[in-house]
Amino acid sequence: MRRRRLARDGDRVRDRAVGSRDGRAGAPHDAVRVELLLVDVLDDEDDAAPPARPPAPGRERPPRRRHPVLWAAVVAVLALAGSAVATRVLESRTVDVSAIEGGLLPVDAPPAERWSVPVERGGGVVVGPGVVVTLGDGLTGYAVDDGTLLWRSDAVADVATCLPHANARAHDVIACLVPVDGPGRVRLVVVDPATGEVVGSRVVEASGRAVMPVGPADVVRAVLDEGDVVVVREDAVTGDVRWEHRLVSDRSRGAGVDDGTAGTRVVLDVDRGVVSVLAPGVAATLTEDGVVLAEGAVWNVVRLPDGRYAGNEYGKGTATVFSASGEREFDMKGRALVAPLSDASVPGVLVVNTFGGVAGVDSATGSTTWVLDGGGARAVLRVDGLLVLRTEATLRAVDVTSGAPAWDLGIPDGGAWTALTDGRSLVVTEAVRGRPRALRAIVLDDGSVLWRRALPEGTYQVFAAEGRLFALGPERLTALS
Repeated sequence: MRRRRLARDGDRVRDRAVGSRDGRAGAPHDAVRVELLLVDVLDDEDDAAPPARPPAPGRERPPRRRHPVLWAAVVAVLALAGSAVATRVLESRTVDVSAIEGGLLPVDAPPAERWSVPVERGGGVVVGPGVVVTLGDGLTGYAVDDGTLLWRSDAVADVATCLPHANARAHDVIACLVPVDGPGRVRLVVVDPATGEVVGSRVVEASGRAVMPVGPADVVRAVLDEGDVVVVREDAVTGDVRWEHRLVSDRSRGAGVDDGTAGTRVVLDVDRGVVSVLAPGVAATLTEDGVVLAEGAVWNVVRLPDGRYAGNEYGKGTATVFSASGEREFDMKGRALVAPLSDASVPGVLVVNTFGGVAGVDSATGSTTWVLDGGGARAVLRVDGLLVLRTEATLRAVDVTSGAPAWDLGIPDGGAWTALTDGRSLVVTEAVRGRPRALRAIVLDDGSVLWRRALPEGTYQVFAAEGRLFALGPERLTALS
């Protein structure tokens, strides 16, 4: 397929030297406006609309309860003959992000299928160091690199829910929750992902299935106790307690949730360095070490790369920065924007959505260092001093230190899957009506498209494990890199 790069008069693409950080677009504050107009001539079999994602009772990937799902669908279509995107060859950016959640080894060309294995319909995948494990009537472990069958285990029944999910960082243990008789109890079966061996099995108290993995080999669980909620972090195998905290219920505050039945439920989430708990009369955010950051109100807090924390109380327009020990350091106007894909570069600058723009804030003092117009932005990526923001209509890249625009890319609505990165490009899913879902790699240096690849038919989840790219469908798990 022949590819060309298009530019329009008055909105022309301006290239800059690959790897240049100063004056990305020929001048320090000139933005490269890239309106990529894409039409790929695909084979006939690619024209079929993808099937809907199948239900996965008891084992589906739970939705993020506190964090907005990252939106990533990057394509603009123009009716032209042939294809209209120039394929780039990356030369300079060598940032290694393969160890972060969502990080990939370099993918400089459309990835070819490395290996593929069947999965049971309604099953799923969990990840461990060097292994991906499919769930069905038991567990099956495959080597990440080449798909070699490592082990099979019937240690848990098909009614179990196993963690961590495929989109999460690999843990040293797999924690499976199996229902048992009696309210507020569940059997915790712990499996060694290297061998498939059961290394722990015990019945624990937990409201519903309020158990989540944390750290390399621990779990956090939440228990209703006379209206209060007791949160415990413990060794997944032995049950040795790391910390325990009682959250006192206060129904007058109106915090919490009720499932509309005779009972109540606890929502427990461990995400981006914090533990969140929500129950009738209870709302709290804690660090993974058990320090209470906020209690009595719903907060959206994440851990910063420097070990501190930043977040917002729900419904409030002021963001707060907490020290690593949980003490409030300062407040700043807006909502803290912390990119899920981050190499912890330029820790001296925080970024906030000011509800009329985006601002860079000195992380030591809280003073504003730069401001950009335009609201409604979410942070997608922060790598090598470059920040990529997403609005409903664009992807926009700016320099973290100065706020200088680097490039922006017009995008249509559609697609809502987690974005990935190899440190040199942003790999996102795209959804265009009438075409199969696809992956597209956007060069971080200038916003151009490096490659595009149609996803296997029926793909409903794309994730990274050990730096490798995977696509999960209703019947197949496929390694793409």
